[in-house]
Amino acid sequence: MLVLLLVLTLASSPLDQLAAKLQAAPAWQAGFSQSFVPAGLSRGSQEHGTFTFAHPSRVRFDYQGDPKRTFAVDGSLARMVDAEAGTCQALELSQGAWASLPLVTLTDPGALRGFFTVEEKAEAITLLPRQPSPELARVVVHLGPDGLPQEVLVEDGSGNLNLFRFSRWRAQKTVPRELFSPSLPGQPPCLPGGDNPRPQR
Repeated sequence: MLVLLLVLTLASSPLDQLAAKLQAAPAWQAGFSQSFVPAGLSRGSQEHGTFTFAHPSRVRFDYQGDPKRTFAVDGSLARMVDAEAGTCQALELSQGAWASLPLVTLTDPGALRGFFTVEEKAEAITLLPRQPSPELARVVVHLGPDGLPQEVLVEDGSGNLNLFRFSRWRAQKTVPRELFSPSLPGQPPCLPGGDNPRPQR
């Protein structure tokens, strides 16, 4: 704990402090809600579930709605698994799509500043891509009282908004890497361009 306090003290900016806090544990879990608001509208769809993050760039969203499904990323490889429908889809993310994922770029401020112009305030960090893409126009990270992300707003080049709200952050001692390569029961993780399994009847 003393080491963490010293690191946070030496970290001069809100971004550096957030990165130091995230780096203090190998992995994190939190509850989340996700609201997608199409451009021009004031309200949109909302989902919720459990979010898992592990270093260096692994994230997993377990959606608890109907249908239940899992979206996970390990590096630049993303998979969406819907066990009820019997589908597994995999794709390589573009740089813009990868950078729009909550937390994946926040643990390496040096590399992040190479991709983004960073605007920092005590309670919020705004990331503006140095090379805007259709997938990403800006990311705004609002920090909670614990110094961890409370809200992450992602806006794409068309003005569509994705708002993630996080709660009950919990540090994890270890998370198996396999958690970020989800698959259908009894099958290996699907690969980009591979067969998309369907349920047997």
